[in-house]
Amino acid sequence: MDARDAIETAKNYVDYIFDGEGIRNVGLEEVQFDDPENLWKITIGFTRPWDGPDGRSIAWPEGPSRSYKTVLIDDATGEVRSVLLRTFSEQALR
Repeated sequence: MDARDAIETAKNYVDYIFDGEGIRNVGLEEVQFDDPENLWKITIGFTRPWDGPDGRSIAWPEGPSRSYKTVLIDDATGEVRSVLLRTFSEQALR
């Protein structure tokens, strides 16, 4: 699978598993291939209806204005292995 296939798989999977939560502004954030694990690590960002009017999360006002999920995809099979919360250091948020 190439990067474009992995990105499409990740976006489709995020749309599928978060269906019903009203996510919007879905977009690619990061692409990484892990050679030893033979995994694509695709980070997808999106907003949710409960994000505040200034873009900050009502539940986590000091955090990022978007949700970020890293989708791990097996390169050989195209199967999604997991979806993880993409976290950032406090330094990166400044």
